Amino acid sequence: MAIILIIDDEQENLELLKVALGDENPDWDILTASSEADGEKILTDQLAKVEPVDVVLTDLVMESEASGMNILQKARRLDPLVMAILFTAKQKSLDRYAAFDYGAFDVVEKNIRGTAAAREINIKTRAALRYREWSLKINFLRRYFDPKVYNVIMREPSLLKVDNKTITIVFWDIRGFSRLCDSLKAHPTLISGFLREYCEIGARVIFEHTGVLDKFIGDGIMALFGVLNHKNDNGAADAVAAVNAAIKMRREVKVLIDKWLEEWTLYVPDEIDIGIGCGIHTGEVLVGNMGTEVRDQFTAVGSHVNFASRIEARSLSGQILLSQSTESRLKKIHGTFKILPAGTISDIKNIPGTFPVFEVVS
Repeated sequence: MAIILIIDDEQENLELLKVALGDENPDWDILTASSEADGEKILTDQLAKVEPVDVVLTDLVMESEASGMNILQKARRLDPLVMAILFTAKQKSLDRYAAFDYGAFDVVEKNIRGTAAAREINIKTRAALRYREWSLKINFLRRYFDPKVYNVIMREPSLLKVDNKTITIVFWDIRGFSRLCDSLKAHPTLISGFLREYCEIGARVIFEHTGVLDKFIGDGIMALFGVLNHKNDNGAADAVAAVNAAIKMRREVKVLIDKWLEEWTLYVPDEIDIGIGCGIHTGEVLVGNMGTEVRDQFTAVGSHVNFASRIEARSLSGQILLSQSTESRLKKIHGTFKILPAGTISDIKNIPGTFPVFEVVS
């Protein structure tokens, strides 16, 4: 369902446009505001409810001749992908170049009371919705995939369809991070700044090794390797890529932690002991775009995802633990990694059995 926000300080115009658009588009949720402040509040409230406004239709001249421009800038600052259409009967007050420079999708230079103007706004709003849908899809793809494979996916969207695939799943998590957050609760920017850099490293390392960034989970990261694989090696190359990514991630996060320790120790008197743990497992899962009309979600589901997560939970700071199915694939690449047995796991909830695990030493 599309969410449309109309902003106009003349109540009659506001109601007429709402009725005109509602009659033509009964599936739209049409919100109204009569001032800049009311409009900004609705935009903010909708974002907080994870139901963002799709298109803003705003009069140019309200409290001031710049009201529409102000709304446009605020809306785009809150949501860079929001579509905005300016309308006005006072054409002399409209700087079309400035409107487009601020990110307006379109402008309507007609009196809002006219049926022709309402029809034009309706058509342009529909076009804006189509453009927003396309933009959201692109933004969705860019979040998950390396820009190098983005064009491939755009040419072949079927790659995103839900399907059973053998992939390698990787989970990372920072050991000791919750305790550090509690120690630094009076200095939240020292946590948020670190997390931002940590997530940037994670995304870059995953993309460099042809992986898919599934999600960030607090200080945890989930990645998938082999989603777009067409090699006939039963996932061996993907397992190698996943382990190489884990090794590089361990190295780069260690450097990042050492850098931030210089800041953290200014405010934390006790010893700070944090480090990244990693769990890797290869198995067949259901993977693809499992999104809804409200939100796209490219992810993997199934018991093998849960198993990878459980392996990660057993890893210590600095450890990279592998399942047997991943380790057996790495054996095909002789001499690439030094791997040692690291015991067994036998108490995984809802996954009965005894499972060997292995540690990547180098």
